[in-house]
Amino acid sequence: MLVYKYMPTNMFFSNFKLRATPPEDLNDPLELVPIIRLRDPKKYARDITNRNLESAIMRYQIANPHVSIEAIRASYTDAARKLEASMDLKAKEREHFDAFMKVTNENVGVLSLTTKPNNASMWAHYANMYEGLAVGFDSDSAFFRPKEGEPKNCGELLKVTYTNTPPVAYVDPGKIDYPKELFFTKAECWAYEEEWRVIKYLPQAHEVIQIPNKRPVHLFEVPPEAIKEVIFGFRIKPTARAAVETALVERAPHVARKQIEFVPNIGLQVMPC
Repeated sequence: MLVYKYMPTNMFFSNFKLRATPPEDLNDPLELVPIIRLRDPKKYARDITNRNLESAIMRYQIANPHVSIEAIRASYTDAARKLEASMDLKAKEREHFDAFMKVTNENVGVLSLTTKPNNASMWAHYANMYEGLAVGFDSDSAFFRPKEGEPKNCGELLKVTYTNTPPVAYVDPGKIDYPKELFFTKAECWAYEEEWRVIKYLPQAHEVIQIPNKRPVHLFEVPPEAIKEVIFGFRIKPTARAAVETALVERAPHVARKQIEFVPNIGLQVMPC
């Protein structure tokens, strides 16, 4: 299967590297944004107080040996239960949400592709009104397979599911269950893209470009053999096309050259050059 990346310029062919974009830099602000829920709020609150209860009792007993252990335990247990009752559990959910977003934006990026090379909206939005191009990659390439050292949910090419029901991540005492769907779900309004995606682990990027006041740009090198075809937009500038042709001759002469064209009464068609 071929999966395509729409590109506004020919820059990819200067280095054969693709950017993996952190969630907050994507064009949909709801990407990879979960709903965080405490699975059992009472159990969660009890776990927080119980973690420190015994050590607090022991410290007080050492400092006050004349007070009975029963009285100490009763007093501290009563205080713990009052603390549980007053705990702001919504604030705890927000803490987990903020921590997830921070860690996610610093460590993972999204590489979005599609199986549809003749989508008019995507040529307009992502290929600079047909001045860009679409590059077809072999989905069986090792580039789309998990690498050693990558975390869970990273490295695998998977189809995106479209739903208006956001994924829910449940928090248990000492553990958070982030469902796989969180990384491969988008709102139904984006269904026309028919997206496939890979979640890349940013610390494994082959190149990192620092940009003042912005997140770094993380680039991942694509092996030339993974590239199978290039589809030129019908408005691509001759100089840009020539640069692509030169790069292909030098590094990937096997790549098929095609062009997107508008055929009256039919629509957009991918045609041989």
